[in-house]
Amino acid sequence: MAEETQGKDLLTQAEKDQAVKAARNNDLRRLIAILFIIYGVIVTIVGIVAPNMNGADTNGIAINLWTGIIMLVVGIAFELWCRLKPLSAEDIIASAEESVRKAQVQHESAK
Repeated sequence: MAEETQGKDLLTQAEKDQAVKAARNNDLRRLIAILFIIYGVIVTIVGIVAPNMNGADTNGIAINLWTGIIMLVVGIAFELWCRLKPLSAEDIIASAEESVRKAQVQHESAK
């Protein structure tokens, strides 16, 4: 029975394309980038609007502004990393096919 599932294509081309697109959209690097960029924008705005909010604690350094800028740079770096080195389509498809095989085995054993 295992040879039968090995020999035939488990996923259609449309399913493979959908799996690759979904995996790349939900890449952890992209989620981290989005969070860093959102928080970086918020902290940068606070640093611009109220630069001396914690002036006494930070010896006059606009810590919110610098932290926000650093967070923006880190978020942009994560997004660039995600775009320049995306997840391998072959790895995504292999993982999806393995999941289909496991689901078929569980379904057959439940009968």
